[in-house]
Amino acid sequence: MTARKRKPPKDDRLRPWDDRPISVERWVKHKDQIMASTRAGSRPEEWWAYEKQKPQPCDLGDERITLFEMAELTETELAELMPEWREDYEKANEPNFSYCTGHGWLRGEAAKRAQYRWAGIPRALVKKWDAERRRRGKTIRKLAEPPADSDVAAGDTDGTDRID
Repeated sequence: MTARKRKPPKDDRLRPWDDRPISVERWVKHKDQIMASTRAGSRPEEWWAYEKQKPQPCDLGDERITLFEMAELTETELAELMPEWREDYEKANEPNFSYCTGHGWLRGEAAKRAQYRWAGIPRALVKKWDAERRRRGKTIRKLAEPPADSDVAAGDTDGTDRID
């Protein structure tokens, strides 16, 4: 039995089984199509190699952080990523949050940092949201304290005004 010869494709579109990275010529020709099919917060390896002359970050979280810091994320990408990032941030700040590394569990601040990195939450956003949490906590504590000049503070515990 003889092996069938594959006919060469009639065009040079990128196919899932093509070796990567593709040539610069194919990248230039099909860049818009390739970029349109890339998920939010990520770039194809050709973008990193040919457009930025940098190695592609090793995982999606690092790539998202890097793209944010390079100001390369589009408004559309940010609109998609911000709610995801906020949800992952809030999850990491729940009481008793822990993070599985695959080799064991992290707890406390180490677990939070690992979650932020895995989700690709930029440090600037973590700092901003941490500051918001601190302000919110301060406000809640202030609201829980009785006012210093109230009747309760002056000794009136039944809430009625006394006339002596």
